[in-house]
Amino acid sequence: MKNSFGIDSTSYIRTLLLVILITVVSFTVFQLIPMFIISIFMDNGVELLSEITIYQTNPSLLDEHFTSKPDIHSSVIKILKLLTFFSQIGTFLVPSIFIFWKFNQIKLLQKKTIKSDYLFVFINFILLLGISNLLVLISLSIGYDYFPEGIKSYLSNEQLFNTKIQEYFVTKDVSNLAINLFLMAILPAVAEELFFRGVLQKLFIGIVKNKFIGILFTSLIFGILHFQIENFLAIFFASLLLGIIYEKRNNIKLNMLLHFMFNAFSLISIFIIKNEIINEEKLEYLLNYALIPAGILCFLYSLKKGDWKFTSPC
Repeated sequence: MKNSFGIDSTSYIRTLLLVILITVVSFTVFQLIPMFIISIFMDNGVELLSEITIYQTNPSLLDEHFTSKPDIHSSVIKILKLLTFFSQIGTFLVPSIFIFWKFNQIKLLQKKTIKSDYLFVFINFILLLGISNLLVLISLSIGYDYFPEGIKSYLSNEQLFNTKIQEYFVTKDVSNLAINLFLMAILPAVAEELFFRGVLQKLFIGIVKNKFIGILFTSLIFGILHFQIENFLAIFFASLLLGIIYEKRNNIKLNMLLHFMFNAFSLISIFIIKNEIINEEKLEYLLNYALIPAGILCFLYSLKKGDWKFTSPC
């Protein structure tokens, strides 16, 4: 029998605490599974896991070690991809599926998709690319020297590690790109949208009784959990946009599609740079002088249409 809760804030808070517990348990279990697989089926699996821990605390060693120890390069990347897969499954997908099955209070919005929705997604894709790149430029100009040294060092390492790993994941091979699109675009688009929009956003809106504030809380957590300080504003904005789209359009499939397109753009950009189809300077020029203005225009168009306005608080 499914659990059922009332509509008062206390019920939503109680559900949120249960969601946190379920997520922590699922995350822990799905962190242990790949470690068990690696330690059993890889001869030097334990040593490689220890080495990955060193890379996370000192990501500048990645380039040095991957050059001086080419034999471990492939193994480390395979392990990281396996950990990424289980992390997405355990942290977001499995908890979401369990929560939708167990709690009547949380229902997934799946309005039928119509043709005009695809134009809507494309406009918001340009908006998202443009504004997020503008926010990255702002973040880089601001920096984060105002943080305490320990926090600044941790955030800097996390940013560098995530950037390096994404670059190492993507090679010149098309089949490798397909695998990465599944691992870092399709899977996160499905799992994260189910969890953040389908579950957390619903709960925060129920707690605060205000859609926009609920979306803000969800987006703050979404941004923090990506551990990318230089991209925080961009990630926060992306979540804000996705949250508004979910509440306005009542269709999780549109969220998944836009989330996938955004992630895929980053991966394909790395792919075409590595294959020398376009160099990094030209891509940056395109982003700064074409996509950012286009994104601002799409944002103004969206505001004029009232896409960011809610007629009722909840």
